[in-house]
Amino acid sequence: MMLVSSMHSAPLSRRAFIRGGARAALFSTAFGASALLSACGGASDDQSVSDTPKLSTIENFRDVAGTGDGYPTVDGARLRRGVFYRSGALTPGDADAAALARLSLRAVHDLRWLGEAAMAPDRVPSSAVRETHEIAPIDACAAAPANAATASAWFAERQRQLVTDPVARLQFGLLLTRLARVSGAQVIHGTAGKDRTGWAAALLLSIANVPLDVIIQDYLLTNTAAQTQIDARMKAHAARLGTDTQTVAPLYQAQSATIEAAFDEMHREYGTLSRYLAQGLSMNSADVSMLRAKMIA
Repeated sequence: MMLVSSMHSAPLSRRAFIRGGARAALFSTAFGASALLSACGGASDDQSVSDTPKLSTIENFRDVAGTGDGYPTVDGARLRRGVFYRSGALTPGDADAAALARLSLRAVHDLRWLGEAAMAPDRVPSSAVRETHEIAPIDACAAAPANAATASAWFAERQRQLVTDPVARLQFGLLLTRLARVSGAQVIHGTAGKDRTGWAAALLLSIANVPLDVIIQDYLLTNTAAQTQIDARMKAHAARLGTDTQTVAPLYQAQSATIEAAFDEMHREYGTLSRYLAQGLSMNSADVSMLRAKMIA
């Protein structure tokens, strides 16, 4: 497949790629956002977006674009809120289902395996269709770390596999392509909304040219948004192993080292984000352009 022609393709140093010092080089041109959005039926610049609802029965539900005016990009723009949401399993109670209905979602993208989805079936708003993109979960319950350091290393290695595994690459490519081509608001989710969903959100923010330090901070927001559920999982796992919660914490808490490991693997395998999208995920330039146009206010 040809490389995305509008993107910088020279390899970046690991430090620049991970720490964001050369983020502006990843996307050096604008894509005609207004024309693309008009063609695709995306949100207009003057569309008002209400605050993201606080959902007590859906874990880690939030706007990919952040809060307020939206996350900044390296070239001075802001992300458009109300376009893409992320969460854990979409199993709302009645009140939260009503709140979801007010978002006028058009598509729900479930990243879980069929077995996971069967244990907690989605409750999809009537305005939306459900699409599946089966990606293997990171089975933290199977880990028996001796200490927090080994737990962190174990999890970082599993996160790297989201970048390299052929099935994961296929599904992430299909997911991003559908996000580009489906008009209206959409939500991406896994089981807890941290690992597979976290990488999908990180890719969207990267495509939008959000600085990497902001992407990492967004990843870490899971620790606040899902604190109750994370604490419960840590306690249960520690009890099974007969250890303390600090030993297993890296298996459940979002850590900067985890998402950095994924970006590091991307850099090692592909050199740049553009090559990863084109060669690793088999995306075409028009869909990448549409994604960025949808997200930039």
